Amino acid sequence: MEKQIAIILLTLSVQFALAQEQPSLNRQAALCYAKYEYAKAASIYERIAARRKEKTTTVVLERLANSYRKMNRYGKSAEWYEQLLNRSDAPADARLYYGDMLKSQGKYAEAKAAYTQYAQTSNQQDQVRNRIAGCDAATEWIQSPATVFIRGVDRLNTTYSDWGAIRYPGGVVFMTDSLLRDQLNDQSRFNRNRYFRTERGYYKLYLADTSNYGAVYIKDFSPTFNQSRYHVGPVVFSSDYNTAYVTMTYPERSVPDKIKEGRPPVKLGDRRLELYTSQKDGAGHWQPLAAFPYNNPTAYSLGDAALSTDGNTLYFVTDMPGGQGGTDIWYCDKQADGKWGAPVNCGPGINTPEDEEFPTIAPDGSLFFCSKGWVGMGGFDIFHVTGSRSQWGTPENLRYPINSPADDFYFVAVANGDTYFASNRPGGKGSDDIYAVTTPETYTVRNVPLLVIPFIGTVCPQLSNACIYIYNRQRAIGWCFIGEPNREINLMLEKETDYVIRITYPGQRRDSIEFNTHGMQPPATLRMPICTK
Repeated sequence: MEKQIAIILLTLSVQFALAQEQPSLNRQAALCYAKYEYAKAASIYERIAARRKEKTTTVVLERLANSYRKMNRYGKSAEWYEQLLNRSDAPADARLYYGDMLKSQGKYAEAKAAYTQYAQTSNQQDQVRNRIAGCDAATEWIQSPATVFIRGVDRLNTTYSDWGAIRYPGGVVFMTDSLLRDQLNDQSRFNRNRYFRTERGYYKLYLADTSNYGAVYIKDFSPTFNQSRYHVGPVVFSSDYNTAYVTMTYPERSVPDKIKEGRPPVKLGDRRLELYTSQKDGAGHWQPLAAFPYNNPTAYSLGDAALSTDGNTLYFVTDMPGGQGGTDIWYCDKQADGKWGAPVNCGPGINTPEDEEFPTIAPDGSLFFCSKGWVGMGGFDIFHVTGSRSQWGTPENLRYPINSPADDFYFVAVANGDTYFASNRPGGKGSDDIYAVTTPETYTVRNVPLLVIPFIGTVCPQLSNACIYIYNRQRAIGWCFIGEPNREINLMLEKETDYVIRITYPGQRRDSIEFNTHGMQPPATLRMPICTK
């Protein structure tokens, strides 16, 4: 009897201890989640889910899935979204994000099913149209890859996040969160604390010096930039390498505060991205940083600059009000007094309601950028477009194998030598890696096609929800659209070029329509119905 009482008392004491501990864990996890410390939040929520099992709340499942999504842990995120979607009170957008995580793993059929179900239950067909088209296009692109050789840049890559590679006299400047502390100058600062969103260090800029007989020596780029204890990079330079534009979360800026309710209440803050400039003095030393005049960290982030070849237009990424949605690419023009004019959105020619980021300028003045809104293979895809400011042609997806189901970004084209870009695709050393492209001219300087023949294609009713892929045979590029009854597809085409329209139906049956622009001269317009027999 005494033994039974002891067991009962012990059981009650354990249950009481767990009951006392659980709110504490929940509060710790909620605080980390509110502070965007997703790695830490996920770890705590995993402990809660392991203990609560089927009694785990929907909120915990949602935050687990979201945390891993924010860390680009696609597989883990998809697993938790799958559990979340078994709950009747799961939020509607969980299925959209579930589709995104599947797509980022190359599971295109499953992703399409998730997107289709989301569209049916939420009446958000527009939100998934390009996502579904991307699943179909990716399947075709993988089957017919572009002729290009890609290799990981092992001398720069680590098991951490490495990206932002850009050529600099004598070597390559790049950024990494691996904290190569021994390479930092004594005047540079490092943060002993980890960045808990990823559980890694903060980004710093390094120079991989290749000027000494091909050997590689990695060193601090400059204490002028690495003085921040928080993220530093990427950086872009003027054509003479005497002016730099660097993105950073600057430590001296005041942090906008917000209050998280609780006992006691917790004060939280955001450090948003800002853009800074520096110029070299006569001795070649970088001078103290100057803030870009349109930074406003209390309201929005601003960074990831790109400079036009003549130095008179500065492109950058921001989520300031007035954009198309998400993060957009904006620009400023240099005025007669040398100051930058007011920011202008680059417009819907490149920006979408989703995120556009990482603009870079090619030697021929055209633009490379990354997007989650245009038809793509997974997360961020790399696109190329001609034009400037707010006037642009049709963005071209660089396709597989430049793009992949994962995030592919920061494509820096050069006229001679290797073109660099970054990706977190499987097969690298870990997280984001730097890749080099040994290219045919397709991805470096090339003759810009003259898109002079207007095309208007009217979609027949029987092609509702079909994937319509209009393909340029000479250049091996194409555009994807989702079929809607009587929809007009408007494009500008090249002269003297062969095209094919490939149609994929929801049931996977395929048809094709051949046409061309031979003998056509502007302003003649090519009109045709997009129908099948």
